[in-house]
Amino acid sequence: MTQTNSIDLDLVDQVIALVPDQAWTHLRQVIVTALVDNMPGSVIQQLTGVYDDFDQAEHILLDYYKLPSMQKELIIDLFKIMGSINALEFLDSAQLEKFLDNEMCKM
Repeated sequence: MTQTNSIDLDLVDQVIALVPDQAWTHLRQVIVTALVDNMPGSVIQQLTGVYDDFDQAEHILLDYYKLPSMQKELIIDLFKIMGSINALEFLDSAQLEKFLDNEMCKM
């Protein structure tokens, strides 16, 4: 098991492999929104210069987590911030299966 700061990188790789290609834009949006919603005001202020500029913080993070180059970093950061169990539960709730259904219909 490969780990960085107690993050299981093998698990991260497994998660990435399971995300449908067409789901990444949706997944990035829901992860960034969740991260910003749970950020302390002091962190938002560090990002934006304003204590409560949630929209700007979201925009900055969406720009930072460019796809596809930052997919792995996005999932790693999700695991670091939420912990493995909460991150997996969050990913399960992101309704990524609807992207699989759409892909299957095209076949």
